[in-house]
Amino acid sequence: MLSITASFAVSRGRSMHRVLVFDLDGTVLSVNSFPLWAMHLLRARFAHLGLVQRLGVSLRAGGVLAARKARLIGHEAFKWRLQQLWQQAVAGDGGVAERAFAQHLVSYVRPELTGVLKAVSEGRVDAVLATAAAGDYAQALGQALGFRHVLATPRDRSASTPSTVGVHKRDAVLAFLAERGWQGRPITFFTDHEDDLPLIRISHMVYWFGESRRSAALNGCTAEIVQPHDLREFSLMPVAAQ
Repeated sequence: MLSITASFAVSRGRSMHRVLVFDLDGTVLSVNSFPLWAMHLLRARFAHLGLVQRLGVSLRAGGVLAARKARLIGHEAFKWRLQQLWQQAVAGDGGVAERAFAQHLVSYVRPELTGVLKAVSEGRVDAVLATAAAGDYAQALGQALGFRHVLATPRDRSASTPSTVGVHKRDAVLAFLAERGWQGRPITFFTDHEDDLPLIRISHMVYWFGESRRSAALNGCTAEIVQPHDLREFSLMPVAAQ
């Protein structure tokens, strides 16, 4: 089991402090939230809807899932269709379903990240949650975890707009940092997946939560790659920018 003993010393002025960037699925969460979200739609447990309406949501979710399993649509189209269905299902509920699902996901947060996430929620470090997960629930989850900044797959995207994954995640993070005036600060990135290689390559340090056998894909990256068994102490002290 991973263990992080957090040290939260923060000096005056943050210009050289790390900006922490967190992936969500498999990193902050020990699971992939997407299939849980799809199952939530399939079960259609929306308290504000009547029985017939819930049945309609369930049938439509089942149809989209069947199309994906039959390989009639790709993952991106699958996610986009689920986003559209979710938005129709939760319309008028005041965000109740979104917050409820986010709270369900909180139970999957890695306990070893409790300390550093506490520092995030208390504003003792600048951090952003950057995820390919649908903003339809990732925004509420990020807020529940104390993140002030969440970059997720937009809920109002068109069918042709890609998810916030790979180079799109990297570009979203870079644009966000520039908007905040943080573009000169070193990035400490928490992730588990090779899809994040574009962002890994511009990071100063990477906490790798993926399987060790996959870490060979990280060879050649200039970032310091910290394997789970190497984690002893996580410091938020300033570091020199690369």
